[in-house]
Amino acid sequence: MAIKISLSMYSLQNNETLTQRIQFIYSPLNELFRSLHVLLNPRHHGMNIDWALTAQQQLSNDFFNDLHYFSLIYELGVPPILLNNFESLAPDLDTEIDQLKTFLDKTDPQVILASLKKVTSDRENQFIPTLAKSLEWQGFAVNHSQNLLIDLADNPTAVYQRLLTFITKYRAAVFDRTWEIKSLDRFLLNEIKQQSLYLRQYGFTSLVNHLQIDRMFWQQKQLVIVKPFDETIHLTDQDTILLLPSYFIWPHLFVDHFSHGIVLCYDALNKLTAKISPKHLAGVFNALSDIIRLKIMKYLADQPATTQALGQILMMSDSTISHHLKLLKDAGLVTTTKKGKFVLYAPTEIVNDLMPGFYTYLESNEGQIIKEMG
Repeated sequence: MAIKISLSMYSLQNNETLTQRIQFIYSPLNELFRSLHVLLNPRHHGMNIDWALTAQQQLSNDFFNDLHYFSLIYELGVPPILLNNFESLAPDLDTEIDQLKTFLDKTDPQVILASLKKVTSDRENQFIPTLAKSLEWQGFAVNHSQNLLIDLADNPTAVYQRLLTFITKYRAAVFDRTWEIKSLDRFLLNEIKQQSLYLRQYGFTSLVNHLQIDRMFWQQKQLVIVKPFDETIHLTDQDTILLLPSYFIWPHLFVDHFSHGIVLCYDALNKLTAKISPKHLAGVFNALSDIIRLKIMKYLADQPATTQALGQILMMSDSTISHHLKLLKDAGLVTTTKKGKFVLYAPTEIVNDLMPGFYTYLESNEGQIIKEMG
């Protein structure tokens, strides 16, 4: 059983027309809601269970009352309507929450109520099958309380204020600190940058495999997502597939409809679990222990380049650049692609897997790094 997503004939003409249908989304508010899902069901999220157990000790009984009260919002997926249907991008969580406030004030409460009722209906029709509970949802119990829907129909303003207060208190107690300590902005933005670069170079069908999501694959000109139910989605020329990476979502993969297509919220944390031997790790750190090679990695992270181009940028001979590139390639840090007469070098995912946000840190602190290493 699976969700089968078919695209229009125009989109399937070639890699370029297909790639035009794909966009990446950065949403701190989505991460906040996803983290609440983890707190609601920590036993299903082994990669974040230590965080969840620590966070629970810092939260009050009133918080957990609200956590269950609002669970419909993040219990299975986050309704895109609460993320403003991704109509606009926000640079930070404060801006995104302001956008949510504005959206709630201007939107007919019946529209939001209808959206949450649909979530209730979908979860009964699609999630409840026994097969779902035998997979990553084993032991999970859906919250059947209707209190949120009843209150939303009766006094939406009070519900909105309670939700925003709940978010504010959660941020102060746990989430803002988590965002800072785990550098989640760098983690997510770096994931988007790297996967966007891969998408541009190799196209969407290759990206599907590159994302390392076992339950998502390209088959017979369709995007297939393994689920414990069947659904067919036909996208038009105007529809888009939004890719929304998440730190907290493992082991799930969520597919949600929004006003202009579908959004796939996928696990970006799995790439951090890649195994690497001590010998290989020593080779990686040795390759990165040189200022020239750090500069090369920085330039390649921005854009693939040839030996000659790097030589011109760094004002060094081709032979010297070739020597450093060989060391980087031997350590598995760069890969090559031949385009016509040119050989382009580009970074692999190893550095990002080991040190999320590495290139952002290197760029913003390059002068300090060079000073300390000189």
